[in-house]
Amino acid sequence: MTRLSEEEKRYLKYQVYSFRYDDPWITNKKIAQSVDRPISTVIRYAEQARCERILSSPGLWPNFHFRNAALLLFEDKWSAFNELREYAGVYYMSVFQGDWDIMIIHDNAIDFSQIPGYKGKVLEGVRGRVFTQKVKYTSWEKCFVEIENLLEHKKQEESCCRNSIEYKEWDVEDWKLFEYFRFNVRKKFSDLRKVYPISWRKYGEWKQNLARYCTMLLFYFPEGRLSYDCLTLCFKTGYENFIVQLFSLLPATSVFYTIEDYLFANIFVPWDSQPQMKVYDIISRLIKQSIVTDYMDGNRIVHWYYDVESCHIY
Repeated sequence: MTRLSEEEKRYLKYQVYSFRYDDPWITNKKIAQSVDRPISTVIRYAEQARCERILSSPGLWPNFHFRNAALLLFEDKWSAFNELREYAGVYYMSVFQGDWDIMIIHDNAIDFSQIPGYKGKVLEGVRGRVFTQKVKYTSWEKCFVEIENLLEHKKQEESCCRNSIEYKEWDVEDWKLFEYFRFNVRKKFSDLRKVYPISWRKYGEWKQNLARYCTMLLFYFPEGRLSYDCLTLCFKTGYENFIVQLFSLLPATSVFYTIEDYLFANIFVPWDSQPQMKVYDIISRLIKQSIVTDYMDGNRIVHWYYDVESCHIY
């Protein structure tokens, strides 16, 4: 059996990501046939990629279940973070260093001024659809060259990424399927049927229409998730699709969403000053070119979900 070089292993892990991004339910056997590798090799390095947090399981984010979001300032962010966790309707929170102290996603109305040390809101509104773009197999050096070429030569056109949303009133079985597959659509449906009797027909119909109502989230970090710092960039721009195009060229997955009339990008950059300074140079140029009319950012320190024991990979 031919041993794979380190580059071949690295590329095979990317290929697994690439095929699963296009089809989250693709079998390892089909991937093996497509890349002309033994299935045992594909299974081995797919599992290795998961364990090293290079590749996440494909999860679901409903496009029709929008929540309110706010960026808040406090005198004592840690105290506020712990207190807000006890509020009903709080779905998600993260603590930041930057232009805001806490990002909160919530369902119920909350009077934030009642929290001790409250200093004000930076931004508040509905958080829109969360999405990613497929990551290319590239290096940081090559991606910055490609970004440079876009900034220099591409004629930008005004655009937005706020797609119309199709809403569906799910029944009890729809939600049972969502909760079961929420963090990994590749789980075995037969295991769910052992504890909850949903028909194969119902599962097939739900699966067939899933892309209309949910975003599939699959993350790729070539060096492993812990090798990257997470920067949250907040843009006010009339060129949202161009911003998404630029930051989707990075070698690790970027996550995009909107709050009110701002576009957010969670980007993952190595713990290295050089690529981080290149990112800020790109932002500076976007501001100088008036592509971005207002800009804020933050460095996420910790985050929390009300119903998840462990944090999401991103």
